[in-house]
Amino acid sequence: MTCTGECITIHIGQAGCQVGQKTWELFCEEHQIHPNGQRTETAGHDDTAYESFFSETSSGQHVPRSIFVDTDPTTRDEILNSDYGHLFHPESLLGYKQDCRNNFFEGRSMARQFKIKDDVMDRVRLATDLCHNLQGFFVFHSFGGGTGSGLGTEVLHELHEHFEKKVIFQPVIYPSAQFSSSIVEPYNTIFSTFYMRDVVDISLMLDNQAAYRMCEKNLCIPNPDFDDVNRIISQCVSACTTSLRYEMQLHATLNEIVTNLVPTQHFRYPIVSLAPVRHAEKGHHEHFSTPEIVIDLFEPRNILCDCGGFLKQNRYLAAVILLRGNEDPKKDELGNTMERPATVKSDAGGVMAGVAQLTGGLPIEANSVMNALQKLIDPASLKRSSLRFAPWISSGFKVGLVGEPPVIPKGFMALSRRQGAMLGNSTAVRQIFVRQYTKYLKLFYHRAYVWQFLEANGEIDLFDEAREGVRDIIGHYEELLKQCAQMENEKFGSDDARVEGKTNLRDLA
Repeated sequence: MTCTGECITIHIGQAGCQVGQKTWELFCEEHQIHPNGQRTETAGHDDTAYESFFSETSSGQHVPRSIFVDTDPTTRDEILNSDYGHLFHPESLLGYKQDCRNNFFEGRSMARQFKIKDDVMDRVRLATDLCHNLQGFFVFHSFGGGTGSGLGTEVLHELHEHFEKKVIFQPVIYPSAQFSSSIVEPYNTIFSTFYMRDVVDISLMLDNQAAYRMCEKNLCIPNPDFDDVNRIISQCVSACTTSLRYEMQLHATLNEIVTNLVPTQHFRYPIVSLAPVRHAEKGHHEHFSTPEIVIDLFEPRNILCDCGGFLKQNRYLAAVILLRGNEDPKKDELGNTMERPATVKSDAGGVMAGVAQLTGGLPIEANSVMNALQKLIDPASLKRSSLRFAPWISSGFKVGLVGEPPVIPKGFMALSRRQGAMLGNSTAVRQIFVRQYTKYLKLFYHRAYVWQFLEANGEIDLFDEAREGVRDIIGHYEELLKQCAQMENEKFGSDDARVEGKTNLRDLA
């Protein structure tokens, strides 16, 4: 399969760069690319779909189509001194000598004053010159820090202005409810959400707290650190981009994902889930069949976004299911395997060191996926709550299938032939905005730390403007939920707008 379109990734700030490191390491392991950029000879050179994320030089080295930028110089040094330091183009690793002090306006000022955004755009233009059919951009950053929020805003506005017709896919690391790296996170988060609302096609909501929860409960890691969290997020990003890097059985390109997920610009904040996520030792007790994975994708414990426990009481607008891997080999009447049996593929001394991959079997059948989704919608077919879409949505699923098994770091998660990711546009995402909006109001009511933002060329009127803008985003989801309640009342003849668990929707708004 040839490359259908290239994607360029931009990693901004400490969080964006650290997630980017783990993501690119996993990409290299999946495509058997060594830390020096050379690809294993047996990796199947007739398949060039991976070139959507890698460009090959005349010397045979595969260079990521990526740009890393942070105002703190230590991030660049960490990447260059890592095992994969020689993989990246040195001029695509941008580091500067002054930190943004966890200040949104400081990040914006530095982007202009030190011409950081100009340096980033120069590298973007050089990267686009190597593309034949650019699909779009992946911009990784956090909303809680100064560089990710301030510099990220400037870079995204430039991308939107110069590449208006290209898709901008924004995996966002949103601040968690309990773990905070800075007292001014709510300010940075509200400003980022407000200023980026019109320049991004889709924002993939990733929550630190949900990632910590998955490490503790699903993977049984007693004290997870950033390395564990970034591994979970990289597995999720890998699962979401398999349809862009491998030959597809059911197509799900970047444009198709956005088209199916975003009904209007107001509702472009999907949540994401990953399955299966189990401890390595517990994996031996489970089958991880395709229907089980599909059902597991909609369980709150597998969603990398803390929606406050209200997921089942909200409504989905759309969902994109991306599955990769193979079905179990079929057996004859005597119990003998009819196809090539599963093997654990690893390379103790090569690029696949420390990872494993179950190979063998036939590709995932589309009918098994659709049957599992139909059971989720039909409450009579499962002894569990049904999956609920907005009343006017007749078919809210888009499915993408890839026949390549996942690559799992040894000992980190249970091995499986199959892996799935779900991008769901749900009204429950407004709980994330409400959480930060409430923290913002508490700080701003007492004008706490406002002087720091005013010293960084901010204005007091911008605080009110950003607050109203984020309140509008929350209001759009609340109004949509009320419309769902009214239509369901008319259909079922109820006097109250009730959902599962007899929770009143008006109380949630």
